[in-house]
Amino acid sequence: MRLSQLLNEQGQKMVCATDANGISRKLAGVSDIRSLAMGVVNSQTNLPAVVNDHLTDEVIDLGAALESGRVLTPIDHPDPAHLLVSGSGLSHKAWVTVEPDHGTDESTWPDHYKTLMLGQRGGKPATGNWGAQPEWFFKGNGDIIVPPGRAVEHPFYGDGPGEEAEIAGIYLIGPDKTPFCIGYTLGNEFSDEQMYFKNVYHLAQSKKRHVSLGPELLVGDLPDDIPARISLHRGDRVQWQADFRTGEANMLHSIANIEAHYFKYSEWYIPGDIHVLYLGNAVMSTAQGEVVEDGDVFQLDCEIFGLPLINSVRFGTPFPIPRAQPLW
Repeated sequence: MRLSQLLNEQGQKMVCATDANGISRKLAGVSDIRSLAMGVVNSQTNLPAVVNDHLTDEVIDLGAALESGRVLTPIDHPDPAHLLVSGSGLSHKAWVTVEPDHGTDESTWPDHYKTLMLGQRGGKPATGNWGAQPEWFFKGNGDIIVPPGRAVEHPFYGDGPGEEAEIAGIYLIGPDKTPFCIGYTLGNEFSDEQMYFKNVYHLAQSKKRHVSLGPELLVGDLPDDIPARISLHRGDRVQWQADFRTGEANMLHSIANIEAHYFKYSEWYIPGDIHVLYLGNAVMSTAQGEVVEDGDVFQLDCEIFGLPLINSVRFGTPFPIPRAQPLW
């Protein structure tokens, strides 16, 4: 089952559920997925059961809604400051396979390779044990999330943008401060790749960019092996594309380990907050020499998530240098 948030033709927010046959139906009395999930937690039931209770016979053409710009991100919060976006990097086996031979003297290994090896050796601990700590970074709050079909912005002060095609976990903090996973969705963890390539110590700055999610939220466990395709379109041609595989069979870290090292920080436990956690990529166009241009379009296709995630790139215009104003 997949859930989506969208606007109806009158501009009112609604939620629909898509079944295994690809039929999308409206949920009665439900305007957003966060409230739906909160109701599940409060009633101590499960999300599929509650969805079925609200399911109507009204069929929704989700594809047409996406074409007309009415599909929203599959999660949001009425106060964007209470939706936090972050991610885990160097989490996939694919990055180990493209590394050169760094030898056996670990003291000479570059930092990124040390991080990869930590994941390879200890990223999938036995149940009840702590595993190796994955790379982690903060993206921003809910204001940085761009709906499917809209443009992500590369700011004028950046060095060079790039897509990061990933799966993102969506989490809700319950009233008793327990984190709950609502589901998973496609994500473009858009970043300033050239800034990072020039100086790895600018990782934090390179990640402070727009992201996108959706269009659909998958409810249930992820398959271990998930084939997908990311493509870069320029004008009427495909400039670059790559097939890749994600899911735990292709990852250095288990999802449980990534979650454990994220939710070990008690300051996340604010009831009602939403957390979006990108789980890492396996391929990037910029790592293969592509230079993203203004107006390019990214498309992420993955069958189990339904409709593709498509975003164009817009290069931003300069603005005045910010300056804090003294209170004295």
